Amino acid sequence: MRTVLFGMPRSGTTYGFSLLSEALKAHGPLTEVFEPNKLENNQFHRLDGMVWPDADATLVKILYSSPEMHGWSGEAAADAFAHFDKKIFLVRDPRDRWISGFFYRWFYVHNPEQAAFELAHKKVCQKEVNPSSVAFHRLHSDDPHVLKEHAEEQKRKLDELSTFLDRLRADGWFIWHYEDLVDRNWDAVEAYLGFSLKGEEALRGNFRHVARSQAHSDWRQWFTDADVEFYRPVFESYLKAQGYDASDWALSYPAELSPKQGSAYMYGLFHHPNGPNAVPVPWTQRAIQWARTQASLALKAVGLKKR
Repeated sequence: MRTVLFGMPRSGTTYGFSLLSEALKAHGPLTEVFEPNKLENNQFHRLDGMVWPDADATLVKILYSSPEMHGWSGEAAADAFAHFDKKIFLVRDPRDRWISGFFYRWFYVHNPEQAAFELAHKKVCQKEVNPSSVAFHRLHSDDPHVLKEHAEEQKRKLDELSTFLDRLRADGWFIWHYEDLVDRNWDAVEAYLGFSLKGEEALRGNFRHVARSQAHSDWRQWFTDADVEFYRPVFESYLKAQGYDASDWALSYPAELSPKQGSAYMYGLFHHPNGPNAVPVPWTQRAIQWARTQASLALKAVGLKKR
């Protein structure tokens, strides 16, 4: 069975991919195709040179974004995957997706500027201590002209996405809500797939750096009343069209916000050990790691001698 999982960046596609892979592998061998950017001559190609066959038992994960970002336009994906047996598009409340996207933009692979990161990090730290002191959209910019253009661009993209999702439904795609994914409300997607999701395996270790909260409605904590005023006209029509309660903008007004999902998360992505801004590891920590490695090797050697 050929299965494709398509979705916006920061919409849980990696987590959904992990769950689908786990379930599909229970039925036999599976070819996993992770974020290819084209299908040509019955082969999937990725920008880094990876190639996979378009085999019968295949699970493909692709992103709704530009080809330069390993993504696909809606039209290209709808055409390329028309022959697949199961086609799923994963959507997420745009209020949550915007928050997740803001923090993930500081991952070193996106080449963020040092000065811009430091300014954003400072603002986020201030907001965590006093959530009402900084509106979330002000983390994007303080320039009213930039914010106006940002709002118009976001609304245009969401209107396009909403129209595309209606087309996918008409073409037999299953629209999977991120909120149902993380809440384990899987009855509808399982009925579409024809098998159960096992759900025993969490997000794989090599994907964990991308995970932030694996929850939903985070916007209720991070947004202020000023954000509701700013974002309501941007998101409202999309929310109505795609099955969300567009009248629900209730906020939780927390006394503080968790750095683990904010400043610490973005700091870790910007200063990732594999990136150009990696923080040097103290010699004491390196020594501890070396000692642990040696102890592990010694135990393995003892085990081999006993054999």
